[in-house]
Amino acid sequence: MSLATPIPEHASSAAAPAAGLIAHSAVMLRALEMARRAAQTDVSIMLLGESGVGKEVLARYAHRVSPRAQGPFVAINCAAIPETLLEATLFGFDKGAFTGAAQSAPGKFEQAQGGTLLLDEVTEMAPALQAKLLRVLQEREIERLGGRRRIALDLRIVATSNRDLQQAVSQGVLREDLFYRLSVFPLRVPSLRERVDDIVPLAEALLRRFAQQSGLPEPPRLDASARAVLLGHAWPGNVRELENVMQRAAILCEGGRIGAADLLLQPGAPVLPAPAAAAASAARAAAAPAAWQPGPVTPLAGRALGAELADSERRMIADALRDSAGSRKLAAQRLGISPRTLRHKLQRLREAGLELPGVDDLDADGDAEA
Repeated sequence: MSLATPIPEHASSAAAPAAGLIAHSAVMLRALEMARRAAQTDVSIMLLGESGVGKEVLARYAHRVSPRAQGPFVAINCAAIPETLLEATLFGFDKGAFTGAAQSAPGKFEQAQGGTLLLDEVTEMAPALQAKLLRVLQEREIERLGGRRRIALDLRIVATSNRDLQQAVSQGVLREDLFYRLSVFPLRVPSLRERVDDIVPLAEALLRRFAQQSGLPEPPRLDASARAVLLGHAWPGNVRELENVMQRAAILCEGGRIGAADLLLQPGAPVLPAPAAAAASAARAAAAPAAWQPGPVTPLAGRALGAELADSERRMIADALRDSAGSRKLAAQRLGISPRTLRHKLQRLREAGLELPGVDDLDADGDAEA
């Protein structure tokens, strides 16, 4: 199906590889149907879900099936832009608004006029800027920095977050009034481990895209052992992790065939419960070379998968801090997240009673530079 095609209420499958959207699982089809319904109005949409699940892909889908499809789709990552620049990036500025403002420039709100503005990781926005965003949502107008003219807005706001919003409000990370404004239509994007029926079709679509980008005559093929491993892996990094694994496997495979050994999934990686995990473990053990031979898989009986993933995240943070000599800034770069996000994760670990070595020695700004 094309991305702009409405999804039937009881559709059994849907796929739009060209748009980066694959959906065969019931849970993902339901999410797409909910997004399609919300897209028919101008209601604000709040997309929730783990990092890497494809929240921006779903936001683009909502835009494409909305009456605003002919307008622009503008995305901004609130966690990737320094706090001092984010306001000017969003609201724009007039000439002379600050040192270096040699000419006026429209912000993202104006650039998205008639279309959709995606505020990615909106919970990473500073409280003062959250207050200004709240006013924009209420008044539907903005003023550029250094300007006096009010500019009426005609756009839809879609926001995303990988946080628990209620917890973010209770911790003071997200303003409660902004929470209610953004969460008019909350929609959770399912994790990849909840979309088992989508894993192999997604992997094959990613291989086709890689082959096209690399000029290969045809994409590599997944053999039975590779499929079993893919279905058994828990995918803590979701679709983003799957994309990395497929690109790596396409490079390593020989003869256009990808086996379990080509996936190079680390021993001890989180796995899904049996029977998928049992099949994947057997395939990996049979196909992996000696350097990558995994040990016995620890069963998840009596322990939630979420706890396993939390432990994995804690180990990754601890390793990044150790390798960065205690610098949160460098550790955040190694982890591929913003320093603000790392600070919040460390705070949650403290609240859970899980301290990391050396963290208490850091200064208030989060760095202990040598």
